[in-house]
Amino acid sequence: MESQEYRGSLSSYGWGRSESERDRRPWGRIDFILIGILMLVSAWLSLHDLGNRHAPQTFWRPDVSGEGFVADFGELRQVGRISLYEGPGAAGETQIESSADGVNWSPYLTVEHKTGRVFTWMAEDKPVSARYMKFTAKRTGYSLYEAGFFEAGTKARIAIAGIEPAGAKGETSAGGGEQVFDEQDEAPYRPDYRNSMYFDEIYHGRTAYEFIHEIQPYEWTHPPLGKWLLTFGIRLFDMTPYGWRFMAAVCGTLMVPVFYAAARAMFRSTRYAFIAALLLVLEGFHLVHSRMANVDVFGVTFTILMYTFMYKYGEKKWESGGFGRSFGYLALSGVFFGCAAAVKWNYMYGGAGLAVLLFLALYRRWRESRWEYGSAYFKKLTLTLLSCLILFVAVPAGIYAASYIPYEKATKADDGLKDLPRYQKDIYNYHKGVKEKHPYSSKWYTWPEMLRPVWYYGGKDLAKGDAQSIAAIGNPLVWWGGLAAMLLSWWLGARNRDKIVLTIAVMYLSFYVPWMVSPRSITFLYHYFPMVPLLILSIVWMLRWLEQRWYYGRTFTALVIAGAAVLFVWFYPVLTGMTISREWMNFGIRWLPSWGF
Repeated sequence: MESQEYRGSLSSYGWGRSESERDRRPWGRIDFILIGILMLVSAWLSLHDLGNRHAPQTFWRPDVSGEGFVADFGELRQVGRISLYEGPGAAGETQIESSADGVNWSPYLTVEHKTGRVFTWMAEDKPVSARYMKFTAKRTGYSLYEAGFFEAGTKARIAIAGIEPAGAKGETSAGGGEQVFDEQDEAPYRPDYRNSMYFDEIYHGRTAYEFIHEIQPYEWTHPPLGKWLLTFGIRLFDMTPYGWRFMAAVCGTLMVPVFYAAARAMFRSTRYAFIAALLLVLEGFHLVHSRMANVDVFGVTFTILMYTFMYKYGEKKWESGGFGRSFGYLALSGVFFGCAAAVKWNYMYGGAGLAVLLFLALYRRWRESRWEYGSAYFKKLTLTLLSCLILFVAVPAGIYAASYIPYEKATKADDGLKDLPRYQKDIYNYHKGVKEKHPYSSKWYTWPEMLRPVWYYGGKDLAKGDAQSIAAIGNPLVWWGGLAAMLLSWWLGARNRDKIVLTIAVMYLSFYVPWMVSPRSITFLYHYFPMVPLLILSIVWMLRWLEQRWYYGRTFTALVIAGAAVLFVWFYPVLTGMTISREWMNFGIRWLPSWGF
């Protein structure tokens, strides 16, 4: 048993109070202090070494085939490597030729511009002795932002003495060849995640840029809200790695107080809310998706909010004016449901869970009405259901439709809101038709065991024996321990009809079951992201259950938190792209043969 002194020292903050005492205690200063500390930690983890704050901003975009220019080094130089950075379009071909005298030209490199290299540095070792380099557009449709030549042996960037037009009509397009060499300080010898896009950033981050500049959006296979949110970081920090990832880091940080509030609403305890939020900060999936221009971090945050407000609605009794106040929770739940659906369709699956929780709440009110409300219940029930048609159908539909405004402004097609049904049909047909095999795809039944993490980024051109990776991998204690805790809590909670366990079960199944019957055949581990906060809540429920029944319960809780912290540090290199030894990567971090990074 804990000493009276220990319990007394914590009672003023609700850490040692009884359940009923905590139920009556409103939020206090300690809640905000703990939230502030956790947010600072999360913000540092998300923003530290997030990416360069500078990147090429000007570009050459040839209008017709044959346009080009000649770059002059001023003297004969020994070229060892070329680096190129391209932007939207990324379709076409550039021919680069070298010359020592400006008269006799030899093929140097043919660059096939590709979508997968948008806002990404390409480096190729190509030794040649030359003074001049001629760039000629063979096929147009691309934007070349910057190029850099590096001297063989020293890796020093070769300065450009002058640029002259060449090719079609002896001139270049607006934003000509001089734009390809006007930001030479940005040209890196070695590309990596700090200066380039990786994985799905080439879709989401790029489309955010296209929304801003009203360029035909490239990515349309998901609703636009997540990409629109990414635009705020780009407006603040330009089209730079830091800029296109900034809003994901902001949302990942805000997810911490949102989750704290969700846990506190459920457990009515500062202690357990803190444990839940701390485990989120120590969760790998949360960190990885807070550090890349990926829209999933927005969708998961919105799902936490929509379920939190639905849970609070279920806890709000109708007497003493509670009926009227409960509509505020319903409205907020509907708003965030609409926001989640406008990020990705898979977050819409949670709507089924909201409906189940709503009817369970109405059933509880019906049971209470037999003694307290009488026939007035049916009037309130009718009003509630009619309101839900607005709050969970009309409002989300309005938010979803409004999310297409940036898309409509950017698209070149003469489309409008009347074309929304066609957009949705196109999205469905696209995902239904995804058949291309991917080396890091995985089936839904492998997700809880974390058998195939997605390898988002692998560093190239590293020193011998080094490795650099970013992988969508979770904290093993949270994933594997959380799965065990969730299944055990379902068994224990079912006997007492525990509302928290029931809520978690409904939420989990509403997100997971649809993937079992989804027409999409190629799926990935990141589709499991909405379920990760639910694993954490299950862990917290089990810790509370043990603490209430076991002498060493709190010691066990401390060990769980310590274990999560150790594993977070252990896997930190593959969450953030740190360079480590290949030997340690293979031996210490690749625990399973299917973990390919």
